[in-house]
Amino acid sequence: MTTSSIFYPLIFIVLIYFLFRNTKNRMKYKRENMEALILLDEDDKTIHLISRLLMALMVLLTGIMIRGLMETKTYSAEQILIIGVLPILIIALYIPLSKKTMISTLGIHKRSNLIRWEEIKGINYPKPDAKDKVKVKIIYNIMNKDSNINLTFLKDDPQLEKFREIAKTYRNTKKKDKKSGK
Repeated sequence: MTTSSIFYPLIFIVLIYFLFRNTKNRMKYKRENMEALILLDEDDKTIHLISRLLMALMVLLTGIMIRGLMETKTYSAEQILIIGVLPILIIALYIPLSKKTMISTLGIHKRSNLIRWEEIKGINYPKPDAKDKVKVKIIYNIMNKDSNINLTFLKDDPQLEKFREIAKTYRNTKKKDKKSGK
C-alpha cells in the first residue's frame, strides 16, 4: 500500500466534506432570505489573488500530468480518476476563498464564513494607515469566545460610509429583535 493510495482518498473525503458544508450553508442562507448589500473591493485582495493563481496552477499541472500519462501510455483508471477529480474538487474548494467579502442582511461573509449581526460585539474604525487604508476591526462572539476580523477599506471609500450605515442599522435591529423575544 503506497502513501498516495491513502493520501488521495483522505484529501478527497476532506474536500467533499467542505463542499457539502458550503452547499448546505448556502441553501440555509437562501431559506433565511439573505440579500447581498455590498461586495467589498479592497478587502482580502492578496488572498483572492493567491486563490486564483492556485486554481490556475492546478489546472495547468493537471493538464501536464494527463499529457505525460498519455505519452507514456502507463495509466490506470484510478490514476485518471485521481488526476481528473482531485483538481476539480480543489478548485471548487478555492472558489469560496476567491470570492469578495460580502455584507448581507444576515451579517458579514468572509472566506465562506458568516459572522451574524447579533454575534458582533463591537466595531472599531481606526484612522487610516500609511497606505491610506482603514482596517475596520470587528469583534464578535463565536462559541462563547471573543474573536475578531479585519475589513479593509480605502480612506475615502464610499463603501466605508455605506458599511457604517448598514452596520448601525442591522446591529440595532437585531438587538431589538433579540430583546423583544422574537
